[in-house]
Amino acid sequence: MAAKKKDTVTIDKELKARMKVFKEALKSEEKKIELHDSIYGSEVLIRFEVFLPSRDPVTFTDGLFLYMNDSGEIVDAEYYLKADDNVTVSKFKTNDLKVVKELFKDSFSLEIEWVENLL
Repeated sequence: MAAKKKDTVTIDKELKARMKVFKEALKSEEKKIELHDSIYGSEVLIRFEVFLPSRDPVTFTDGLFLYMNDSGEIVDAEYYLKADDNVTVSKFKTNDLKVVKELFKDSFSLEIEWVENLL
């Protein structure tokens, strides 16, 4: 349990430092350019939410979160269940993930337009 508290302190400290840099970049075009130039990469990940049919939607609903990369490939998925005010999300086991990927691989299309220069 102590490790989690230490991790929280570390992430809070790092986030605070990042936010300071972001705020400085908003105030100064030079700092903004410097920040953009220092970013060495990014990755696109789109999340689709699939609402599954429910026998009793008043009591519970369930569905899938499908994560798709910029090539249009489903790279991950999660199952969720909403009951009352609680939401539970579960990762798929490897074999189950293969089934979900195969079932939904042609269900969505994705078109991304890249912007070469953000500044």
